Amino acid sequence: MLPLRIASLLGGFAQSLGGAAAALLARDLGGSDAVAGLPQALLVVGSAVAALGMSALTRRFGRPAALAAGMAVATGGSVVVVVAGDLLGLLAGTVLLGAGTAAVMLARYAAADGAPEGQRGRAMAGVLVATTVGAVAGPNLLVPSDALGRALGLPGLAGAYVVAALCFAGSAALLLVLPARPADVEPAPSAVAPGGTAVRGLAVLALANLVMVGVMTMAPVHLHHLGVGLGAIGLVVSLHIAGMFAPAPLSGRLTDRWGPVPAAALAGAVLTGSALLAAAGAGAPIVLSGALVLLGVGWNLGLVAGSTLLTAGVPAAQRPGREGWGEVAMGVAAGGGGAASGAVVSGGGYGLLASAGAAVAALVVAVAWRAGVSGRSAGRRAPAPSPPRPRGSSAAPSSPARRGAAGSPR
Repeated sequence: MLPLRIASLLGGFAQSLGGAAAALLARDLGGSDAVAGLPQALLVVGSAVAALGMSALTRRFGRPAALAAGMAVATGGSVVVVVAGDLLGLLAGTVLLGAGTAAVMLARYAAADGAPEGQRGRAMAGVLVATTVGAVAGPNLLVPSDALGRALGLPGLAGAYVVAALCFAGSAALLLVLPARPADVEPAPSAVAPGGTAVRGLAVLALANLVMVGVMTMAPVHLHHLGVGLGAIGLVVSLHIAGMFAPAPLSGRLTDRWGPVPAAALAGAVLTGSALLAAAGAGAPIVLSGALVLLGVGWNLGLVAGSTLLTAGVPAAQRPGREGWGEVAMGVAAGGGGAASGAVVSGGGYGLLASAGAAVAALVVAVAWRAGVSGRSAGRRAPAPSPPRPRGSSAAPSSPARRGAAGSPR
């Protein structure tokens, strides 16, 4: 749907431009590298809280209205950063900007709503590709945004938030023209504890986001210390974001064809390798740049596979709740990584941060391996359905519990 894709493009642009400026602006306003990771931490916390609110809005008013509300809140957050002009205002506005991040990420489910179970990965990929265009372009405007901010009498990089406010507002307006699907506004069923598949989906999403955010948050500051200029830093961030979203069609195809469990295992392997490469090449900007692109590729595959695991076999009316908790898991995990990243780099260097990311990424492989073992074990334990009895048989009918054990869907 064209309006959804354009809205995703604008939202991705605003999200990436503000994200690229946040760490550098925090360092300038706070006077220390130790505070550079705080905006990213607050961004993901705000995103997690907003995701739950948007899930509730989806069930009541439909998905387009909920996504538009998130973009509108992010517009307000951008304005707060511009008007305040200090570190406290940046941090407060960043919390509100989290709603825009949540809306950009939840838009993938809007595309998948009408797709069959076996094609949901590719449906999500279409919106993620649209997000790529804006997200890649955003960081490349760091230099003109800095000039805009100074021309307006603002701290230089605050100009990025002027542009972000306009883009978030445009995205909200486009989302409001989308029709709500009937399933969006069905009453939500009573809360049910997520099954094993959903738990593993949550784990994949959380761990992949923790690694990506933790390793990437301090990359612009580290590159700056290596003598890399703003324009080149913006290019590196853009390449990383391209890695995060451009492979979405391939990730969707692999997930649909192989299944989400093998795709999640591959994602963990890619994330581990990219973090190790970042640690080894921490002093070489070109090597580090390549590692950051690969980091984005692994994150993209983990996102598609984890999202598919999270909502597999779930009725449409129940999906918004699980989707919201998926964003919460990503936000909580990444919030800790973003907050700690500055302190880790200050105390032990960027190589230590990347090495820690590799250790966490290896857990994604472990989760996927465990999911595969559990799935095979469940398949061996499930008895084959009993053949139909001939009419007139005197055998007692099987109990409901026994019929359920024989493999009827739950």
